[in-house]
Amino acid sequence: LSRMWRGTFGRFVGGEKVVLDTADAREAAEALALTDNQLRTLKRKFETIDIDNSGSIDSDEFFEMLGEKRSPFTDALFALIDADGSGTIDFDEYVRVLISYCMYTKEDILKFCFDFFDVDKSGTIDEKEFIELCKTVNNAAPMFPGNFANAIEMFDVNDDGLIDFGEFIEIDRRFPLVLFPAFRLQSVMQKNTLGENGWKRINEAVVKQQQRNDYMELHGGKEPPESMYEKYGKMFGLVNKKKVHVDKIMAARPAAAAKMGD
Repeated sequence: LSRMWRGTFGRFVGGEKVVLDTADAREAAEALALTDNQLRTLKRKFETIDIDNSGSIDSDEFFEMLGEKRSPFTDALFALIDADGSGTIDFDEYVRVLISYCMYTKEDILKFCFDFFDVDKSGTIDEKEFIELCKTVNNAAPMFPGNFANAIEMFDVNDDGLIDFGEFIEIDRRFPLVLFPAFRLQSVMQKNTLGENGWKRINEAVVKQQQRNDYMELHGGKEPPESMYEKYGKMFGLVNKKKVHVDKIMAARPAAAAKMGD
């Protein structure tokens, strides 16, 4: 009852301020320029999943909320969120996922899949790893035409019997249904956190901030001129005055990190 009262009351008067305990969670919230209202929305979502009011949720509760069956792939995703390896997610870790899987680009999701099944970290996937990937992502029901060995032969450009990340991207381009569940999972996670409109606004803010950064780089650090909408929006509190941090968002991306390491 108290949760219902706080949720209803909070919608009309703002509600209590959500406090993040860890530096990582605060950095994620700052990077995405999350408003107090967005943090309260996330808190309500989290409390809906945390049925026993323990302050944490396990993988079964988390993926039941998402409507996903548990698999080695979902376990890998849960491990990405579970920063302390405790086997449960607290609210701070729940916030952290926003800057990781929820903000991943298509290339990032492919890199996450590729790295997880590149067991020996060789930078390539052999036939056994490839078969395991296709079965696991699709929960033991791979949607791939024909023989796996033939597939590797088809996309193995350098004829070494292995699939590198570039060849892996080509497989996804030709047969998108193979890895579709990984992209569906991101979509469901977005809907169950800030919702489609919330993520649309964040992505628009990221694009706009990147354009602002590019302008400043070309004009010696000078800020671009504000539009009339921006001026009046700030004056009447219609726009979020916080700025997204593109550099921090980029740093959390696996594909970007891989390129920096090259």
